[in-house]
Amino acid sequence: MAIAFQLTPERIEELRLYHEIGWPPSLTMNQLELYERTSITTLRKYLLGRDDAPFIPFERGGIIPLLSWEKFKAAVSVGKKYDGEI
Repeated sequence: MAIAFQLTPERIEELRLYHEIGWPPSLTMNQLELYERTSITTLRKYLLGRDDAPFIPFERGGIIPLLSWEKFKAAVSVGKKYDGEI
């Protein structure tokens, strides 16, 4: 069974901080989960599993450029493939 997204007191504080200073230009998987307020399992299943997702893999995870992520979601929402242009 998938783990549901949960807002812990630590995550609420992190959200407050990001709303105050802004989100970083590149998000880790944990930050993406918090940014979208959706479990990483769901994000992987429906968005990150696509071959056009703007995910930059590293040895221990990866990052997602925030601007590219927003453009990717916009392309997906209208049924298009994200071409990677910023």
